[in-house]
Amino acid sequence: MVYIIAQLKLESFDKWKSVFEERSAIRKESGSKEARLFRNSNDPAEAMILFEWDNIENAKKYLESEALREALKKVGATYTTTYLDEVETTV
Repeated sequence: MVYIIAQLKLESFDKWKSVFEERSAIRKESGSKEARLFRNSNDPAEAMILFEWDNIENAKKYLESEALREALKKVGATYTTTYLDEVETTV
């Protein structure tokens, strides 16, 4: 499994969230296993998503796609992604 953090800057959380929900099936078909959504407590215009993906190739294909960029551009959202290698799970 591959983990990715997407950090988003949003003009409108609600507009972006509707696009996020609409694209759920596309993400799943592209290999997304899970997406945990977080919102910055100090900045409501910032959100983060922790994705779990089947492999890095599928994650990059989806997250770096022009279709995703265009969908987010329409609702005034920009994002950066960080691809993570899990080192350890602990308490």
